[in-house]
Amino acid sequence: MVPGPKICPLKLASCCLVTSIWGIVMLVMVGIFTKGKSVALLEDMPITGGEGNSTEPKEYAFDAVAQNCFIAAGLYVFFLLFSIWQIKVNQGRVYAGDLHQR
Repeated sequence: MVPGPKICPLKLASCCLVTSIWGIVMLVMVGIFTKGKSVALLEDMPITGGEGNSTEPKEYAFDAVAQNCFIAAGLYVFFLLFSIWQIKVNQGRVYAGDLHQR
């Protein structure tokens, strides 16, 4: 039995587990492709004005977006661990109704 309070039910924790895994995979892949300056992501880069009012994104925009993706993936790792913890807490609970059925 894992110690801790039951914050969310088992089905919600399972749904959050799947969503967290998907979010981690997606954001890490987008971060890698952005770090590699993929042309497919060019129109998603923030346009910064400056000399000559160029509409091309600056080189550091790719790195900033990649860093944001990796930070967001790290937050999803936190929620993944929270979901696993809640699943363990919910599986370890024995309720009074379950005792009568045994």
